[in-house]
Amino acid sequence: MKLSWKIATCAVVTLIVVISGVGIYMYQATRHVPQFYTAALDIEPAAARETGEILEEQVFAFSNEIRKPSRWQLRLTNDQINGWLASDLEEKFPKLLPAGMHDPRISIQERQVKLGCRFEGQQFHSVMSLAIDAYLVEDEENVVAIQIRNVAAGSLPFPLGSLLDEVARRAEEAKIPLRWQQVEGDPVALVTVPSEGDQIEGIIRIDTLELRDGEIFLAGETLKAPEEMVEPAAPVAPEAAADQEIKTASRPLNTLP
Repeated sequence: MKLSWKIATCAVVTLIVVISGVGIYMYQATRHVPQFYTAALDIEPAAARETGEILEEQVFAFSNEIRKPSRWQLRLTNDQINGWLASDLEEKFPKLLPAGMHDPRISIQERQVKLGCRFEGQQFHSVMSLAIDAYLVEDEENVVAIQIRNVAAGSLPFPLGSLLDEVARRAEEAKIPLRWQQVEGDPVALVTVPSEGDQIEGIIRIDTLELRDGEIFLAGETLKAPEEMVEPAAPVAPEAAADQEIKTASRPLNTLP
């Protein structure tokens, strides 16, 4: 009987030690800060303001350029984006980030973008990180695919469900056409960029989207809108009209479970 109590006591102590060890590991893992995020935070306020201003000037010039028929391109670098995030985001868009998140930073690499952001909740503090790829979808005009490869809290994998719900909600609020597919087991957001607008004097066509080492490169052209010739419709006999039917076709879409 005494031996059984000793065994039970040892088992309980062992279980407590294991649980404590797992808890310590998980705590340390959530406190892990990715190297790219630490490097992206290292920017002087004056330099951040300067590079942020350069980004805004480029984006403003780009928004004017695409309005008229012409070729155009836009190149944004790590330093410009991170400078703007550090100096302008909170002041100009204070409600853009979800509650508890601050200090977002980015690292653009070959065919991959890493994003990091501090999260401070009531019982949970960590650096959230996200790795994505972005590319144009073949055979679909102006459709950008954003493939989510990895989401983590510190060094621990983070469930995707809440992130995808937040992305869908934000897209709906902004009235951005969005649908989901899966590629290689990863969720992929398909975003349709409008080809026309009230202030666009033509039709926008995106033909290049590249993630390069340290920069994003976007290029395309605004085409002159063709003049539509309206011709009177030929009369249709009642019996012929009755036999007509409208047919639609749609491509099957793999949706997330």
